[in-house]
Amino acid sequence: MPIRHTLYHPDRLVIAIGSGELTLVDFVAFAKAVADAGVAHYRKIFDVIDARPGFTDAELQALAKYIREYPVPGKRGALAFVVDPDRGEFAKVFANIEIGGRPARTFRSIHDARKWIADNPPEED
Repeated sequence: MPIRHTLYHPDRLVIAIGSGELTLVDFVAFAKAVADAGVAHYRKIFDVIDARPGFTDAELQALAKYIREYPVPGKRGALAFVVDPDRGEFAKVFANIEIGGRPARTFRSIHDARKWIADNPPEED
């Protein structure tokens, strides 16, 4: 699977790593897994340095609409994308799409992403 993820319940954190060509099906499966696990309010670090988009900007907008409309209790947690500065356009576009008021940013290093995530505490259960 192009997107692997691990849930860290004590820290209320999801770490996801995307590799290869990522499709909308991959993102929908990831979003559904997070929602079904009841952890949409957890903070997320999504490393897409080794990934490339297998979809168009219009399809990305449709995905954002799907995620925005997918019912989850409470607020969604902060989302930090770790991107290759030469290939991270799709993550930057996704981070700039407003979804339920959740903060999102892109970073060039996992260390910077972790610092920012630490400053964005998760919602209470």
